[in-house]
Amino acid sequence: MKSKFFSRHSRILALMTTFLICFMVAVVVYLTSDISSKRAQLQQLEAQLEEIEMENSEIEYLINEADEAELFEHLARDRGYVYPDEKIFYNVTPGN
Repeated sequence: MKSKFFSRHSRILALMTTFLICFMVAVVVYLTSDISSKRAQLQQLEAQLEEIEMENSEIEYLINEADEAELFEHLARDRGYVYPDEKIFYNVTPGN
């Protein structure tokens, strides 16, 4: 009778161990996927941060060091204004 008892429990233990291993593998796969998506998101946010820092440094320069004419020219160009005889060329190649 003891052998049936141990045999039954060993099967249950084997099933539980198999289930636990499968669960742990699934968790590792999920976490690996989540980590890679978070890294991609981090890289995107770092690129946005770099762009904003460049804009901030340009604005700081205009506020602290630029003369009035340079400041007004920058503000006018931001709004799309140009000099009367000036020609503006835009780069339309793909990727730019």
